[in-house]
Amino acid sequence: MQSSSSRYALRIAVFVAGALLMALEVAAFRIIGKTFGAALRETTTVIAVFLAAMSAGYWAGGRAGDRWPRPETLVATLVLSALSLFTVPWLDAALSPRIAASSLALATHAFIATSVLFAIPTFLLAATSPIAIRLFTTSTGASGSTAGSISALSTAGSIAGSLATAFFLIDWLASISRTVLLVGAAALATALLVQLASAERAGTRRLALALSAAAAVIVATSVFVARSSALEQSLLRPLPNTRVLFVGDSGYHRVTVRDRARQREMLFNLGVQTRMPLNDPFGPGNAYSDALHLARLMRPQTKRVLVIGLGGGTAAKQYMHHYPDTIVDAVDVDPLVVDVAQRFFTVAPGPRLRLHVADGRTFLRRTNERWDLIILDAATTNRYGDTFPPHLATREFFTEVSTHLTPGGILHLHNGFHASKLMPALHKTVGSVYGSVLMTGGELLASDGALVIDRPALVARARENGLLAQLPNLGTAIEQLTDSKPAYGDVPLLTDDYAPVDTLLRSR
Repeated sequence: MQSSSSRYALRIAVFVAGALLMALEVAAFRIIGKTFGAALRETTTVIAVFLAAMSAGYWAGGRAGDRWPRPETLVATLVLSALSLFTVPWLDAALSPRIAASSLALATHAFIATSVLFAIPTFLLAATSPIAIRLFTTSTGASGSTAGSISALSTAGSIAGSLATAFFLIDWLASISRTVLLVGAAALATALLVQLASAERAGTRRLALALSAAAAVIVATSVFVARSSALEQSLLRPLPNTRVLFVGDSGYHRVTVRDRARQREMLFNLGVQTRMPLNDPFGPGNAYSDALHLARLMRPQTKRVLVIGLGGGTAAKQYMHHYPDTIVDAVDVDPLVVDVAQRFFTVAPGPRLRLHVADGRTFLRRTNERWDLIILDAATTNRYGDTFPPHLATREFFTEVSTHLTPGGILHLHNGFHASKLMPALHKTVGSVYGSVLMTGGELLASDGALVIDRPALVARARENGLLAQLPNLGTAIEQLTDSKPAYGDVPLLTDDYAPVDTLLRSR
C-alpha cells in the first residue's frame, strides 16, 4: 500500500512529465528550425516524430508498469529521460550541421535530426503516464477512473508546459539549449522526489542517502545550466577570421552576432540579416539595403518614415544619418533583436528615432499615425532561402498600410523572391491595392500617386546627397527600375484567407 506522500509525488510526477514533454516539443521546433528551417515540412516532421515516439512510449510504459509495478520503474524512466536530454545540445552541434550538409534528400534532413535528438527522451517521458496508472491502480474496478484522472493530469501538465515554455522560459533563459537542459534537470528532480517519497518509510539511512543525492544533483544541474551559455559558444564552429560576439534565442529567432572580414553581421537562424562595416556604422549593409533610399529620392519631401523589421537597423540609421530632417519609427516583433541592435549595431533611440517592440500589423492597427514612407523589411531566412511572414503579405495588410500613408506616400516592400512564384504573387497583391507599382530587383515600390521613373533626376539627387558614392548598389537599383508587370500566370491573390507563402517559395 502506497503512503499518501507517495501518491502525491506520483501525481506531481505525472503533471511534470506532461509539462516537460510539451516543453521539449516547443524547444524542438526552434532547434530544428535554426538549422533546417521552419517551413511546413519541418514543423510537420517534428510533430510526426514526437507522435510516433509518444505512441511507442505509451505502449512500452504500459508493459514496464505491468512487469515492474513499483516506484523505482518510474524513477528509472525519469532519470534516463534526463540523461538523454542532457546530450541534446552536444548532439545538435555535432550532427545537425553534418546532416544539413549531406547529400541526403532535403525532405529527410529534419526527420533524421528530430529522430536522433528527440525520439528517446520523448519515448521515455511518454512512458511515465502508463507506469503511474499501473502504480495507482489497486483493482480492475477502478482502472477506468484511474486512467482517466492520470490522463487528465498529464494533459493539464502539457498545457502548462506549452504555455510556460513559449511565453516565459525561452525568453527568460534566452537560449534553447538552456531550455532543454532545464527540462532535463526538472526530470531528474522529479525522479528524486518520487524516490524520496517512496523511501520515507525505509529507514533514516536510506532517506539520508536520498537527500544527499538530491542535493548533489541539484547543485550539479544548476551549475550545468548556468554554464551552458559558455558551452554553447564552444560548440559553435567559427569560420576563419570570424569572432562570435553573441548567441541568443528568443521566441522568434536564434540570433547570432559575429565579426567577420571587417564587417559585423547579425544572423537569424541560418541567414545573414544585417551587415555593418566595423569602421562605419552608417555604411552599406546587405546589397538590397541601398535600394531602400529610392523612395526618398523619388519624394525628397519625405519627412516621416516607418520601418517594419528593424534587424540591425541599417535603414533606420542611414535615414537618420543622411537626412537630418527625417523622423524614423522602427518596429520589430522580437525584443531580443531590438536589444541586440542597440548593443552591437549602434542603434541609438532618441527624439528622431523611436523603437517599438510589436508585430508590424498589430502596431498599425493600434495607431492613427501616418508616414510618408513605410519600409517593409520583415523577410527572414530558412534553409530554402528567404521567406516572409504570411500575415504581412496579404491584400488586407497592404490595405491597412495604405491607410497609414500620407497622400502620395510610398510603400517599399523588400523581398528576395524574384526567382520564385511569390514575387509575382506579391506584385499582383500589392497592385490590387495601389495604383502605381514599380520593381527593381527584389524590391517593390507602391503608391496611390503616380510613381514616375526619372532616372537622371534620381541619379542627380543621389549624387548631390553623396549617396551614389557611398552606396555601391544604389546606381544599379535606379537603372533596373521598371513599371513592367511580371507574368502572373496562375499565382493567387494573397489574402488573409489564403496566403500560401511556403508553397509559392518551393517553386524556386
